[in-house]
Amino acid sequence: MNQRTLPRLTMLVALSVASLLLIDKFMPQVGADDKAQAPTLGPASSVTLENEDAESLTLIVADKRLAWGDSPQKRLYSAGYVHIGKALSALLKGDSFIEENEALQGELQAAQQALMEAFKSVQERIEGLTPEDSEFEAISKEGQSLLQQRDRLIQQASVAKATLGAEQVERAYRELVDAINVVADRLEIDLVHRFIPTDDPFEVQPGPGAFQAAMLQIRLRSVLRYPEDIDITSEVLDELGIE
Repeated sequence: MNQRTLPRLTMLVALSVASLLLIDKFMPQVGADDKAQAPTLGPASSVTLENEDAESLTLIVADKRLAWGDSPQKRLYSAGYVHIGKALSALLKGDSFIEENEALQGELQAAQQALMEAFKSVQERIEGLTPEDSEFEAISKEGQSLLQQRDRLIQQASVAKATLGAEQVERAYRELVDAINVVADRLEIDLVHRFIPTDDPFEVQPGPGAFQAAMLQIRLRSVLRYPEDIDITSEVLDELGIE
């Protein structure tokens, strides 16, 4: 199929859908009370459309979806959108995540307190000593070792917090996807896209990187216009038990 043919076939699909919506124009006129018994088109196994260049397109039903070919890519799929940032933020504030963060913080604070007490002991023992004293060198080395332990603790704390944060984000994401699948199955939605509502304010901190941060906010908003009814964020939040 060449590049000229594709737009024409796409137009044929649109015209076929429009023709189905305008079937009333070809029906006998009936009163409002008799509309439920008005004649309908079909059932038909297929509908073939042809343009002025004799290019044809046959519409069929495949897997309960309007299709114009055998491959899954030649089907119309229903779609929905979810603002996942709102849901993820709420999930990460859950009790289990908070408890994990508090437990890690408690461990790090305990290690820090132990180092502070060791430093205090070194300071007390070296106070009043001079380099000529026999104990001075050993206590100094002990202090240097504690400084190295402090540096390692800072690095370990940073790694531990980042690792826990990454694990929590992934768990929250998996929980969100599970909820989206439940809602999508219930509403018979095929495709669910993540998006940021265009009306949401930009999350930009003042500073040298403000411009780049603002541009990132624009790039993240992949949908510029959409019917509000296909935003299923509220349904997903209800499924997750988030207000």
